[in-house]
Amino acid sequence: MKWKGFNSLSWTALLDGLRRIIGMADANASAISGLGADIADMAAITADSLGGKQDKSAAVEAVLSADGWQCDEAGEYPYYCNIPAPGITAADRAEITLAPESLLTSVECGLCPTCETLAGAIRLRAALAPERELKVEYWMTQGKE
Repeated sequence: MKWKGFNSLSWTALLDGLRRIIGMADANASAISGLGADIADMAAITADSLGGKQDKSAAVEAVLSADGWQCDEAGEYPYYCNIPAPGITAADRAEITLAPESLLTSVECGLCPTCETLAGAIRLRAALAPERELKVEYWMTQGKE
């Protein structure tokens, strides 16, 4: 049996090839681990920018008494009533839902289909002051200051 060995040029070429393969593997491993770090950074930035913006909140019930309405003679809806809402600002958004038993009253008084947010309150407007109380629920969404 005869053994055939590598000549020195073949041996050098093989070792150089292995070094290049190891170098590429190291570079790819660095790139992959770097990608993981980039994704983690992006997730943190996204969480920071969305933090508190879309917090789910529970509905808050409120009753607007018939005698709690004021008039400022502004436009089609001169009558208004404020619902106290601690922490709300003019930049926030409120969504109001009427209780089923208040629907007829809201039609009779010409309740405005939109509401306003003020510092510490949500304002509802109507064409006429309601003759009966209105029961509502509201949700708040924090706005950008």
